[in-house]
Amino acid sequence: MTDSDVRLKILVLHRLGDPVRWRKAVRDLEYLLPDHAPNHDFIVHAAEQPLPAFVRNVKFHAIILGPTFLCARFTPHAFARVLEDYDFVRSADAVKIALPQDEYDCSALLDRWMIDWSVDAVYAVCDEHWPVLYPEYSKTGRLRLGYTGYIADAWLHRFSRPRPRADRSIDVSYRARDLPPNYGRLGRIKSEIGRAFMAQPVVRGLSLDISTDDAAIVAGPDWHDFLENSKFCLATNSGSSLIDPHGKIRACVERHAINHPAATFDEIEAACFPGLDGQFNFTAISPRHLEAALAATVQIATPGRYSGILEPGRHCILTEPDCANAVDVVRQMRDQALVDRMARDAREAVLDVAALRASNQAAALIELIKNGVGAKRISATPEGEMKRAIERYHAEVTANADAYWRRQRGRQRLRDLAVALGARKIKRWWMRTA
Repeated sequence: MTDSDVRLKILVLHRLGDPVRWRKAVRDLEYLLPDHAPNHDFIVHAAEQPLPAFVRNVKFHAIILGPTFLCARFTPHAFARVLEDYDFVRSADAVKIALPQDEYDCSALLDRWMIDWSVDAVYAVCDEHWPVLYPEYSKTGRLRLGYTGYIADAWLHRFSRPRPRADRSIDVSYRARDLPPNYGRLGRIKSEIGRAFMAQPVVRGLSLDISTDDAAIVAGPDWHDFLENSKFCLATNSGSSLIDPHGKIRACVERHAINHPAATFDEIEAACFPGLDGQFNFTAISPRHLEAALAATVQIATPGRYSGILEPGRHCILTEPDCANAVDVVRQMRDQALVDRMARDAREAVLDVAALRASNQAAALIELIKNGVGAKRISATPEGEMKRAIERYHAEVTANADAYWRRQRGRQRLRDLAVALGARKIKRWWMRTA
């Protein structure tokens, strides 16, 4: 058997949370290798569920630390649990690859984690600031350019013939999380642009579907339907203008929000990060930009770099963050020739970047793993044993996932009830332990 014929054994770790709330693009990123390299053997584990002891004893060729798995660093209790429960990764002979996002959040913890676990390669997103984000790992580790999302083969099929704009019922759509102040003013734009746009008199009469309410999230395949039913969508830079090396700013913001729920951004800034906002701008193109471009949904975008792939004013209608130029934005929305050209150019722009294709990224990861396996002379669990381990995993873990998440939803309802009743002590306890 040649090296090209080797059937790799790969463990993928994620913390996507409750499956009913999975975002399509995030799910596709976590499952990039299983979806696009199916000729290899995978155990894909949701780290919220207990990991069976027998999985720790499997000798994998590679272990993939997905972006949501790495988000455990945001919460001290969850981080400590992950470091303890998955300590076997630190000493494993496997090729270890990390796919982090939001690297500016708890950046020093991430940097040290990558070193402590001897991670072979980190696909970092904010490429303009690697020495700032990875001061230690960048000296000895292998940093490669990654993206917050990749164009899956299923996306290409789904959007091969986008719905004609005339058949779409939503004029302008937007969904985003109402980000807390620890993402800086850059993050606040993502939270505030929807409200700013809706407040403009010129947009009255348009069909708007804009929300930052968690209850309005559009999950799973419905997200692509939602985008394709939108003629336009709002878009902003994905990222932060604030670096928080150890999570101290995040913790301060959370405490301040509990003790002073009516506090303004300026008040929280003064209390938690005076003079620090705006020293850096950590941005990257987001999956939303790629999906909208494929769906021929023209983006109304704030100024920004967008990883050098999309240019507001050329591929998107340019809007100011406060939407003060809304009259000009609406004028451009009504220019059918301009809109058609932007839709075409945006689609071509994202499709022209080979590194954005999920199939290409999967092939690159497989090649990296194979080279690492050869260099480190890794011997994995034999085929028959691996097959039995996968079957046992599905019987013991996958088959019980629905029951596990039903229990978690029940606990979440109790938590929400306690918070709604104003139990401050309970809220503080949850903030420390969630």
